[in-house]
Amino acid sequence: MISELKQQMKRHLADPFPQSIVKGEAYGEVDAVMIDADIYGWATRAGGLSGLDRTRLAEARDQLARSLGALPADAQPYYERLLKIANLALAV
Repeated sequence: MISELKQQMKRHLADPFPQSIVKGEAYGEVDAVMIDADIYGWATRAGGLSGLDRTRLAEARDQLARSLGALPADAQPYYERLLKIANLALAV
């Protein structure tokens, strides 16, 4: 599980941030830039998250999942991977 999480995180960093995302704009329930940073940040500490951080990560994941359709179509694969990262981090 950890190796898959690390692999997904490495791929996420290698991909450019979607140019169609307007920084500071809300998409559904999320700020696309902040949700990216928040989920990635929690994932870097997977396995060592406090109960509160796990709850916050799960809430962020759920908000992103509900907001996926509000994101530009070309940005959705980037955020789908971020959802996968969140799920993997919560599974550790």
